[in-house]
Amino acid sequence: MITIFTPTYNRKKELERLYESLLNQDYDDFEWLIVDDGSIDDTEKYVNSLIKKNKIKIKYFKKENGGKPSAYNKGLDLASGNIFLAIDSDDVFKENVLKKISSDFENLPNKIGGVMYLQGYIDNLSKVVGTNFPDDELIENYFNIYHKLHVTGDKLIVLKTKVAREFYFPIIDGEKFVPEALIFNRISLKYDFKCINYMASLKEYLNEGYSNNYFALVKRNPLGNMLYFKELYNLEKSIYNVYGYILFGIYGKVSFKKLLNHKAKFLIIILYLPVFLIAKVRK
Repeated sequence: MITIFTPTYNRKKELERLYESLLNQDYDDFEWLIVDDGSIDDTEKYVNSLIKKNKIKIKYFKKENGGKPSAYNKGLDLASGNIFLAIDSDDVFKENVLKKISSDFENLPNKIGGVMYLQGYIDNLSKVVGTNFPDDELIENYFNIYHKLHVTGDKLIVLKTKVAREFYFPIIDGEKFVPEALIFNRISLKYDFKCINYMASLKEYLNEGYSNNYFALVKRNPLGNMLYFKELYNLEKSIYNVYGYILFGIYGKVSFKKLLNHKAKFLIIILYLPVFLIAKVRK
């Protein structure tokens, strides 16, 4: 069974569109698991009305607002399926894709943690978000896909549930966001993905969404991004990754002494002052 997990916050209107796309599937062995991160609109009322219609299996859990990482972790706890598919409330599925996804997961080797698919745009159905994979059925880890093969753009990433449960998001006091790439980079150390040049879902980048407000978002949640750059340096020893680590450490008011808890201490000593000045300019 596929668990389709959707974290949401005040997105009733977008959920309506995603729900319609779930009705347009020729496969019914799935549950739609919605974790509501403390919405104050009519999301709860709307979802309860869908549950009463009983057209698809829906599980709904409402929690105090704590951000996407905590919602994701709760979704992992509640998932009943052996396949875990996270899709945002402002995205939709293309027709009849769930049956293909289920088929693609049959007999996957233990080394493969999941499958990655292309995504398109709701307002331009023929355009792929970013680039295609270089091969039609590529086997590679997440880090190499983006950093070595230079694939770009958001992809629909579907995981074996047992693999996803090995990699919960870290929860950082006072913060509500951690880059998803941190989790997928950790997965890269143990598992590969099967990458298929098949457009499975469509995206809409809302003005108030994460993607269109990314720098402001990570600036408000700097310690998660600092951790991301620290771990990224272990995979790719670049000055840029040290720069990012220092920058978000400064935004997070981490002391210089604590910043030195890093494999690139010498670079941190050299770069700290110029990055500090940049941070002040980028207020």
